[in-house]
Amino acid sequence: MDSDWPFDDPPNVAVFTTRQIIRGEHIIDYVAHDDDDGAWQFLNRAVDFEMANAMLVALSAMVERDNSLRELRDLPYGWCAWREGKGQPWHRARKEPEAE
Repeated sequence: MDSDWPFDDPPNVAVFTTRQIIRGEHIIDYVAHDDDDGAWQFLNRAVDFEMANAMLVALSAMVERDNSLRELRDLPYGWCAWREGKGQPWHRARKEPEAE
C-alpha cells in the first residue's frame, strides 16, 4: 500500500457519491462516515440525494479529485464534516441519529 496513504481504509474501498460530483458539476461540501457500517459518503448539501444519481467509486479517486479530503482521514464513525465552499476549512460534528 502507498506509504503516503492517510486513511485506515484501503484506497480501493468503495464510497458513495453522485454523478454531478464526478462530472465536476458540484463540489464535495459534505462528508459522512457512517456509524453502522463505516461507509463513506461524499456529497453536496445543495442537492437532494437521489439514488438515480448515486455512484460507487474508490476512495482514492475521491482523494485525487479533492486533496483536502485527506484532512478527514481520522473522521470517526458516526461523524460528518462540512465546509462552506471549495478551499474553505472543514467543520466536524457527530451526526444526528437518523429517525427510524
